[in-house]
Amino acid sequence: MKSNDFDRIAFAYDRLTKLVFGRYIIDSQKFFLNRIPEDSSILILGGGTGWILTELFKIKNNVNVCYIEASARMLAMAKEKSTSSQQVRFIHGTESDVPSDHKFDCVITNFYLDLFTNESLWVALGKIKESLAPKAQWIATDFVENQWWQKLMLRVMYLFFRLTCNIESQKLPDWNKTLHSIGGKRIDSKKFYNGFIETSVFQF
Repeated sequence: MKSNDFDRIAFAYDRLTKLVFGRYIIDSQKFFLNRIPEDSSILILGGGTGWILTELFKIKNNVNVCYIEASARMLAMAKEKSTSSQQVRFIHGTESDVPSDHKFDCVITNFYLDLFTNESLWVALGKIKESLAPKAQWIATDFVENQWWQKLMLRVMYLFFRLTCNIESQKLPDWNKTLHSIGGKRIDSKKFYNGFIETSVFQF
């Protein structure tokens, strides 16, 4: 099985996350979508089954989206949710497959950065940064760990996803610090689920 392979649980992924985190898992990812400027070119990495597209186009109906997902099954589900009026380019791949001939005004990474180790995250974010337009925004939503129960939940979650999806990482990388290190300035943030989930907007 290839690394970070979510094909095996694609059919149940959304139901599983809602079962554990309720509406917080959705609300956190939607929270800053209204901050995206009109007519933006948006890169979504690891978008999953595509429900985020429906929510995005409810708020911003004149944006262009490049939607990259490593799971073929999740990508197929996302295509089914897309309508002819939505301007979306679907790509089966990872950050290595971001089109080199385009610069994006906004990047969205929802529960994507937690798949990397600290070392591989630095490399991945460097690749993504190359695709950013001047003054681009980066909306990142992911887990943070400050309390004992958060550390325990993450340990269980990483074990589960290593067994089912062969994910690369075994622990949460410091994604906030790494985004700052590559030149991002955090301009806003919001926490959910008793501080376990954080969504942040970075300016580049």
